[in-house]
Amino acid sequence: MMHGAMPERPSLSVVLATIEPWPDLANCLEVLLPQVTAIGGELLVGDGDGSALEERHLAEHPCLKLIRLPGASVFELRAKALELAQGELIATTEDHCLVASDWCAQIQHAFAQHPDVLAVTGPVLNGSRDHLIDWANYLHNFGSTLPPFDSPERWYRAPPCVNIAYRRSVLPAGPVPPGWMELEVNPRLLRDGGFLRHEAMTVTHVQSHGLWGTMATHFHNGRTTTGLHPERFSGNLLPWRRFRATVRGFSDGAEYRAIIRKSLPLVFLLTCCHALGETVGIVAGPGESPRRLR
Repeated sequence: MMHGAMPERPSLSVVLATIEPWPDLANCLEVLLPQVTAIGGELLVGDGDGSALEERHLAEHPCLKLIRLPGASVFELRAKALELAQGELIATTEDHCLVASDWCAQIQHAFAQHPDVLAVTGPVLNGSRDHLIDWANYLHNFGSTLPPFDSPERWYRAPPCVNIAYRRSVLPAGPVPPGWMELEVNPRLLRDGGFLRHEAMTVTHVQSHGLWGTMATHFHNGRTTTGLHPERFSGNLLPWRRFRATVRGFSDGAEYRAIIRKSLPLVFLLTCCHALGETVGIVAGPGESPRRLR
């Protein structure tokens, strides 16, 4: 069920998904809503909890569209929101992320300056720095986006959906299968040179699960990665191969060298959890893992 409507096609649609109740989205929306409103865009929120937003939010912000699918995973929610997005440009981020104050403007600027580009991505910064496991989690997932972007060899991994914008032509005319953007479209765009990296388009990732929670998340992420993929295949089942590929993407920036060195044992631990999850996904499918991810 979707609530909210806009009379004209917006220039930009922003998509995010959450399985948490309000006020989990509060910090994210505080930065994002004014930007979307200012450019006449739309913000589609996939709500898997059923109480991500209150009715007053929809009344106060006409740009908001709420898609309630209780029990759905973030992959199902994101896919449905992408299917319903009306913008000429469509951007994705996540509920636990803080976009930069000019994020929407930078997306529009990047596409305007590069009319042939199909997708734009930018750096993901670490907003959880108190614990080493949080750094390891960040580096495992987003180390390839760590600024400065100082080597073309760092394009080994498809950009994460926390900070991507697409032209409408990238999306299909009909339904979007869950996981299709993350596991098929983004890798294909990467292989075909369809991504532009725009350094001024930044997002800060804020997430802390503790040691055991982070290990479990990477297992479920790995199982989801292969379980949802139609071919159920991964070339990085061996932990040291995935670890090597992860480290290869890190920046050489001196600012982060010390914390990277300290985090490496935990990064390897997380690659083991991820590889185990991928193996289970190949053998048994995704199971309930997609619904356990935020």
